[in-house]
Amino acid sequence: MFLKILLISVVLLSLSMAGMMLNILIKKKGKFPEYRVGHNRALRKEGISCVKHDEIRCHNKRLKQSDGCMGC
Repeated sequence: MFLKILLISVVLLSLSMAGMMLNILIKKKGKFPEYRVGHNRALRKEGISCVKHDEIRCHNKRLKQSDGCMGC
């Protein structure tokens, strides 16, 4: 039973990987979609930025404030 499920899962994974490969090869400028927020144009258009950069901005604002406020 275990081998049967393992074989089915390997076949399904192989088919899905082949489908993604063909999709990338067939498209004109096919490449993997960008998954990092800072490099994704669609997320930048929505105004979504990287959390790391938000933290750096918040930390810099906190350092410049003299009242000791901990919020951004």
